[in-house]
Amino acid sequence: MASETSVHGEAKTTGSNAVIMGILGYLQERRLQPGDRLPSERDFAERLGVGRNAVREALATLVTLRMVESRPNSGIYLRHIARESSFEAFVMLTGMGATPSVTEVAETMEVRAHLEVLAIGLACQRRTDEDLARLEQVLRDTEEVLARGGNIAEADTAFHIAVVDAAHNSILVRVLNAFYELTAARRQVMFAEQEQGAASAKEHRRLLDLIRRQEADKAQKLILTHMDRARKYWKTVLE
Repeated sequence: MASETSVHGEAKTTGSNAVIMGILGYLQERRLQPGDRLPSERDFAERLGVGRNAVREALATLVTLRMVESRPNSGIYLRHIARESSFEAFVMLTGMGATPSVTEVAETMEVRAHLEVLAIGLACQRRTDEDLARLEQVLRDTEEVLARGGNIAEADTAFHIAVVDAAHNSILVRVLNAFYELTAARRQVMFAEQEQGAASAKEHRRLLDLIRRQEADKAQKLILTHMDRARKYWKTVLE
């Protein structure tokens, strides 16, 4: 299929997700190319052993995510997924068990890093006392988890979400929330290593100090260093 993401693996295939993954698995196995016509709803229903309504709903989801195109009085056609599908499609497939390629992981981190720079710059300008108190509480929670020898993945996400919320830009919140959902499983793996958790928490403490003092330039440089450390970790692991 015209995407580097593999749809094979231990997918969370329940309900409509199972039908979507079944359709995409079939397209990948048959090596359909952008512009190729998909089988009919009846054909998919027979191949997957489900009702036509389930297939219709799954195809409607794929149309919404711009992975396929519905042409009136003609049929459903495959789009160029890597170029035309939505980012939400990538997030959804990953959440359902698809495995991103090394290139996709690197590209995701590259985009996210620059969004984090924007977020922390705005947070330095717009943070309120309530924002600072929330960030402080997240850091205390993080330190408690580390003291127990636990995994700080959830606390790490909570810190980044709190920073984005402090930017007070609802569109930025929505976009970065998708990135955090996309990388949730990877962060669980990374922060299983206590050394990684301690290093991240230390940098978060420094970031909060810079946000408090509204030193945007220093905070933006540090967030790039923060993201680059994660990028190098995953580059080593995946290669």
